[in-house]
Amino acid sequence: MNSRERVLLALNHQEPDRVPIDLGTSDTTMAAEVAVGVAQLLGLDAPQAMAAAHPAAYVTPDACILVALGADVRLVPVSAKQQPSLAPAVREVQLADGGMEWVHPDGTVFRRPAATWDVQLLTPAIRGELSAAEIDRIFPAGASTEEWADAEGARAAVHEWQAQGLAVQCNCIIMPVTGTSGGPLSLEQWMLEFASQPDQLCRLMDRYLEQAFAWAESFYTAVGPVMDMVYGLGDDVASQLALWMSPNDYRRYIKPRHAEIIRFIKARTDAKIIHHCCGACREIIPDLIEVGVEVLNPTQTSAAGMEPFALKRDFGNDIVFWGGIDVIELLPFGTVTEVEDAVKTHIDALAPGGGYIFAPSHMIPRGTPPQNVLAMYRTALTYGKCC
Repeated sequence: MNSRERVLLALNHQEPDRVPIDLGTSDTTMAAEVAVGVAQLLGLDAPQAMAAAHPAAYVTPDACILVALGADVRLVPVSAKQQPSLAPAVREVQLADGGMEWVHPDGTVFRRPAATWDVQLLTPAIRGELSAAEIDRIFPAGASTEEWADAEGARAAVHEWQAQGLAVQCNCIIMPVTGTSGGPLSLEQWMLEFASQPDQLCRLMDRYLEQAFAWAESFYTAVGPVMDMVYGLGDDVASQLALWMSPNDYRRYIKPRHAEIIRFIKARTDAKIIHHCCGACREIIPDLIEVGVEVLNPTQTSAAGMEPFALKRDFGNDIVFWGGIDVIELLPFGTVTEVEDAVKTHIDALAPGGGYIFAPSHMIPRGTPPQNVLAMYRTALTYGKCC
């Protein structure tokens, strides 16, 4: 059984020859210094990881590493054949201390502090009242579609990986919550507006969706007929402890927009739809299933209420779980034995009958011992055959 067959069986809730394996969430990535360390343990070269601009930069490990770790999934990015006119002109500013800022025409400023790799929202576009005028300024009405995607190049890449027997994922993440709080508003202001004037915030989310759908049309025209999975919906609406909002508020304000995204995607592809939501989202998993989400990635079993055996018991027939191995405490600070035990527990809980893609619960961060990463994947490759 090749990787693609293995993944497709699991996605269709059938049990393959072993649990399918991936390396990340929205991308197949780990911190560059970890990738270099894993390569050294394997006796392999890692030129891509070694060429990273910063040791904390997230990189896709070199192909030889992916093969050695047993990764069954490859990500195909859809590039632009030309710069879309829908994309705003962004001014790049080099700071005196070595950091970088990116200034958008709408007033949004993102910053990467010196000697780090994390890009952070420094200044949101809307800093005062969330008004109809401000929404019109950030997202002008009447979005028009544009054929920006390099369909020929993307399809060739998809077919190349599939010809090698690998499953292919493409990313077109639409985020009415995270997207409208990660630029137009700060997360704090998003929460305040949600509590004080939710109808106005819904207008902002809907205008965002209008723009996102206009942009996504070219993506789905390019790869909708050929990809196996699409990372199509992404909204972090939960912390490690609970949802950011009540389940009733999610169902009233957010769920209809998630459903709209799913309808848009399903009209354009048969690929399995992956939804990104970190944290303690158990209370809304039935809602995600109802609107048509097929895969929850990452499945963060270290969060409250996300115990893997209970997830499988209650929802395992209706949604695929992808992830599970904790990157906050276990991988960076656990022992090899603790990592091996956690891998076995997750496979025992989630793999029987299919419906599970083994992976860490998010991208593997800097400071993670390479031996823990190697132990994780070697255990999954051997123990996963027993599921």
